[in-house]
Amino acid sequence: MNRLIKSGWILGTIIFIIAVIINCLFSYISMKIGIPPILGLAGSMAIAIMAGYFPAVWVVMFTHIITGIFINQFLYYTLINILIVIITAYYSQKGYFKRRSKIVRYVLITSCISAVLSGVIVGETGEINAEIMRDSMPFNVFSLSSTELLLLFAVAIFFMAIPAQIIGLVIAFFIVRIIPEDIKKTLHDFGWLQKPIDDEEVEFFNRTRTRVITTNTVFIIALISTCLTVLLLVASIGSRLFIEHTQDEHEKLAKGVSEMVAKVIDGDRIDEYIASGGYGYEYEKMYKALENIRSISDDIEYVYVYKIMPDGCHVVFDLDSEDVVAADPGEVVPFDPTFEQFVPSLLEGGDIDVFVSDDYYGWLLTSYTPIHNSKGETVCYAGADISMKYLSNYTKQFFIRLLILCSGIIIVIIITGLWIAKYRIIYPVNSMVERARFFKYDSEEARIGNVELLEDLDIRTGDEIERLYNSFLQVTKDSMKSFSKMQQKSDYIEKVQANLIVILAGMVENRDESTGDHIRKTSMYTLIIMKNMRKMGIHLRVLTDEYIDDVYKSAPLHDIGKIRITDAILNKPGKLTPDEFEIMKQHALYGGEIIEKLLESLTQASYLEVARDIAMYHHEKWDGSGYPYGLKGEEIPLSARIMAVADVFDALISDRVYKKAFSFEKAMSIIQEESGTHFDPEVVKAFMLDPEDVRAAADMLKKDK
Repeated sequence: MNRLIKSGWILGTIIFIIAVIINCLFSYISMKIGIPPILGLAGSMAIAIMAGYFPAVWVVMFTHIITGIFINQFLYYTLINILIVIITAYYSQKGYFKRRSKIVRYVLITSCISAVLSGVIVGETGEINAEIMRDSMPFNVFSLSSTELLLLFAVAIFFMAIPAQIIGLVIAFFIVRIIPEDIKKTLHDFGWLQKPIDDEEVEFFNRTRTRVITTNTVFIIALISTCLTVLLLVASIGSRLFIEHTQDEHEKLAKGVSEMVAKVIDGDRIDEYIASGGYGYEYEKMYKALENIRSISDDIEYVYVYKIMPDGCHVVFDLDSEDVVAADPGEVVPFDPTFEQFVPSLLEGGDIDVFVSDDYYGWLLTSYTPIHNSKGETVCYAGADISMKYLSNYTKQFFIRLLILCSGIIIVIIITGLWIAKYRIIYPVNSMVERARFFKYDSEEARIGNVELLEDLDIRTGDEIERLYNSFLQVTKDSMKSFSKMQQKSDYIEKVQANLIVILAGMVENRDESTGDHIRKTSMYTLIIMKNMRKMGIHLRVLTDEYIDDVYKSAPLHDIGKIRITDAILNKPGKLTPDEFEIMKQHALYGGEIIEKLLESLTQASYLEVARDIAMYHHEKWDGSGYPYGLKGEEIPLSARIMAVADVFDALISDRVYKKAFSFEKAMSIIQEESGTHFDPEVVKAFMLDPEDVRAAADMLKKDK
């Protein structure tokens, strides 16, 4: 088993690598023809068809890790391809690929997934290829809104995905077709750490109800909840770190820009710049230099130079922006509320830290750098405002990208956890449980078979489950041995009891000189009656194998009460007087009492309950004229009604000290005549069902005698 597991893993790894290579090749082809990497699924789909979803999603994962090294955008499509191979594995497991309608539905579903998620990825990550859209569409896509463009992109992906999915499926089935059957069988059984069980038994495991919840469900809930929590936590922390990092970078940018501006401006000519009114060669030269500095980054919103005075900010330089017209040199700009806290330091010519404001000019990160004259005096400040309005968009985009990238990883983690749980815990445990459910104990061969059922599992997980299996197997072996010994002792005790019954009944019979071999014959007749009743479909619920055996074994005790009748009455050669007959009738009560006492000490002997009913009631009559209680109809236990026919018939065909034996035919006729009065009509019908069986039994017993 270990060798098979090892060889299976080696073969699985080789096929895995080949599938990754095939995926990478077709992903490269997809890139060359300018479509998302839909074609790069052929290898994964083939693995999904042959080995299931677990190895298939890992093929997808490694494919995108490799292709992502060269093309970052491919990483965003990991989630799409993982979902597609999961659906492929499901369709293969259910046998849906054998039906044309199911294949059509598969292509449409997977194409929709590709289109919708590709649209989400493009919309949230900005990874749309406008050049491809412009070249492939018969109209100008740039006249459309972003939403319309995104919808158009999704529709285009849908119609590109349909042939791509068909081609991928054809390639996958071609790969599956050329793989030898023994290799496919090894891949199908990949992962089993025991003797593989068939798909029907696995399906039975999945349908089996438990008292509260299945282990598989617990794993699913635990994995999904944990992974989602981790995913949201990672995305949240990642977004926060991204914001902090971006803000740090913006602070560096703002400070760097303001410092560059401070180096460009000549501090000795500030008043000259203000007086110029924005004209003149020097002013325009400086203005152009500031514009060049602002063009360094699109995030730079405003660049300016202010002379801070008690009445406000006196403009030295101010560049026009997209939304705000610049102030003229010398114009006084009032202090913003956010800015007022820094005015005292600025009036003194000191430095201030980079600060964030959100007022009339928007959400800005501002840096002020002092500009000094040749005497080292602070004459004005170079200011740079970095727009923060894009930070929320960047953060959202980063969050969505992180979710998209992590979602595929999370699904792989969940699938891996479930796969490990199934093959290392759930299937081994369920296999042991199901084998134990079919244990049989009725024969030595069955008990040996119980052990073989467990040994056949051959669980080799190498962990606590294997220890549990080995312990369970050893306990089963020991239990079967103990049960066999107990069964032998039980059989011996039962045999001793049966022999004691026969001996006890024989002692009674030997006292009665007229009964001969009565106990053997009546037992045989009861057996014939009960088997015929089952053939006729009468009292099937009562006439079980156990009940028939109990009646057959108990029949010899029907006259056990005669042991308390005196020999003078028991063996009287002539007809009994009324008083003597009343004494004789007491043997039925005596028999019931004797067996009742036996039941007190032998509580496990269920047949004694039947014996008590037979001994006490076999002289009751169907019409209520019998003794000792005058019961009638079904008030009389069935065992006693059967015994009544057998007892009377044997008495009729046997010699007694007081009469000669009747012929077989005459005895059968009397039994028939007494149906409905003395005997239960149904019991008589069963007795009369095949008279030759009765004759054969009577003749056989005569010969044995």
